[in-house]
Amino acid sequence: MSALDGSAPVTRLRRSRPWRRTTCHLLALALLVVWTAMFLIAPHLRTSASVRQVALFAHLAAMVLGFGAVLTLDWFALMWLLGRRELATVVQVAYGVHTPVWLGLGGLTASGVVLAPDTSAPWTVVKLVAVLAVAINGLYARQVQERLAELNGTAPPRGVLLTATLVMVTSQAGWWTATAIGFLNAQR
Repeated sequence: MSALDGSAPVTRLRRSRPWRRTTCHLLALALLVVWTAMFLIAPHLRTSASVRQVALFAHLAAMVLGFGAVLTLDWFALMWLLGRRELATVVQVAYGVHTPVWLGLGGLTASGVVLAPDTSAPWTVVKLVAVLAVAINGLYARQVQERLAELNGTAPPRGVLLTATLVMVTSQAGWWTATAIGFLNAQR
């Protein structure tokens, strides 16, 4: 059987120790500190045109990796909401795309710093805040993922379903906002 047909029990997908809220809050604080440091450093970096070209390619590749993984997960979640996939499949896909999403975000951040964004431009600030929101939302998405895995395939309570929907909408809004502003900034 395929790994994506929902045949794998959710119990095999669970981690030995679910995330705790304190861990999530501490990681969110760490992300905020790192983001602030990069926000302050990025406009002062000076690089050659060839380094800038490599950074731009890395930025686009990281976008494909991270956002592509997010879109894949959200597609499976939509299929579950439409009754075309099992919840176990969505949870399994979430575990599978976790690493590419974070690698994509990390790559976007590192290459974005090298691209020396104009942090005095309001739209650039909106883009950078959207990326920060996506990252922090990703931490809380992990908590939702753990709660869904604990359900062992039973229908999630309304609160969990609403939280999962909020996480998905926040993720999509953040990724699309950053993408649109990045595209518009590239046209200038």
